[in-house]
Amino acid sequence: MEKIKADQEKEFISRIFIDEIGRLQKEGFYFFSFILMGQAIEALGCFLDNKPLKARAQSSKRFSKALNILMGNKYRAVNNDHWLYDKLRNQLTHSFVPSKSLHLLSRDKQTVELNHLEWCDDRLVLIAEDMYDDLKGACKHLFSMIDKGKVPLKNIAASPEDLLLHN
Repeated sequence: MEKIKADQEKEFISRIFIDEIGRLQKEGFYFFSFILMGQAIEALGCFLDNKPLKARAQSSKRFSKALNILMGNKYRAVNNDHWLYDKLRNQLTHSFVPSKSLHLLSRDKQTVELNHLEWCDDRLVLIAEDMYDDLKGACKHLFSMIDKGKVPLKNIAASPEDLLLHN
């Protein structure tokens, strides 16, 4: 039963977080992929705690926990005092207006001086495809934690099939 639940959880994350955001980027919808990646980071954090998926007042905690545990030191450094949570996840999710503190772009718009997770002219540079690669790595890290029983399994109400997202 636990193996089935773990496999369902991993399939859900793979289909929704990895596949759907990947499709957006493949079609050139980089701005919207940033919005969803911010949400996905927070959602990954909910798989790391013991609270229900819909637990209230957990957004910044879960976002930070996912960055710290699943995405590594560079993300941890730019999220000091929940900075990235506020500028990326919050601002884009609630207003669709990017923060002036961020420089969001895709690789085809990247120049030599603009590198992912580096500062340029007091703005943090985020490259959509690089962040997506890091998000995929975070998902794989979480999958390993699920397989090793290091995180509690969650009850996912809808499967990808229920959402009509199957291939």
